Amino acid sequence: MESTPSIPELQPVGSHPSATSLAGRLLNVFAAPGDVFDEIKTAPPCVGNWLVPILIYAVVGVISVCIMFAQPAIQQTIHDQQVKALDKQVQQGKMTQAQEDKALQVMEKFMGPTMLAIFGSFGLVIYSFVSAFGWALVLWLAGRWLLKSQFDYMKVLEVAGLSSVIFALGMVISTLLAVILGRLYVGPSLALLVDNFDPKNRGHLLLGAVNLIYLWHTGVLAIGLAKLSGGSITKAFAVVFGFWVLIELLLIAIGLGQWAL
Repeated sequence: MESTPSIPELQPVGSHPSATSLAGRLLNVFAAPGDVFDEIKTAPPCVGNWLVPILIYAVVGVISVCIMFAQPAIQQTIHDQQVKALDKQVQQGKMTQAQEDKALQVMEKFMGPTMLAIFGSFGLVIYSFVSAFGWALVLWLAGRWLLKSQFDYMKVLEVAGLSSVIFALGMVISTLLAVILGRLYVGPSLALLVDNFDPKNRGHLLLGAVNLIYLWHTGVLAIGLAKLSGGSITKAFAVVFGFWVLIELLLIAIGLGQWAL
């Protein structure tokens, strides 16, 4: 007697494969960002996609800042730069020696390692949120004006937020380099080629801007923009890298202006 063939189970209409976990998405941003952004493009909005990675970046950043400013070599470098700047003011006749001595006392009180770590940590937390929201705004406007594509701001915020884990990795690498080399401004960048990095030197700042982590992060953002807009990956890369260059030049100009003041 022939056996009746079994009837295969029918999947419910409209069912979808189970979504990747948040932990999986955070890891896949490093290995397969395109797959991650394909998923979030069609998935319901998820606050965790942008909030969790930003918090990870902020926590890692605070720990990194505290470790870096606790290094005696870095403390000495900062002190020497402060003294050098004040000596220059005295030589130019803009400050007397007595005023310099008083300024150094104030700096030791309010710009010591502990206060620098506190200010640096607070600034890093603020920056972690400003960076994600700012890049999201840039990508959203670029999509509307340059790529002629409409997508929700919160979706692009998820792209920018998830990309923040690359910055978190960058903080870990920068901290290791700072501890090993005793230098604060290097990171995985061309600034490693400079023996005595000077934050007042335009050339040194340009070398520091050519940072592997920055380039990686920008590339991942470009992939996210291409996925959300459905446009050309080449055009998305050109748009995002163009904005990145403008932002870096603006930050360098602001930094030089602050030192000049």
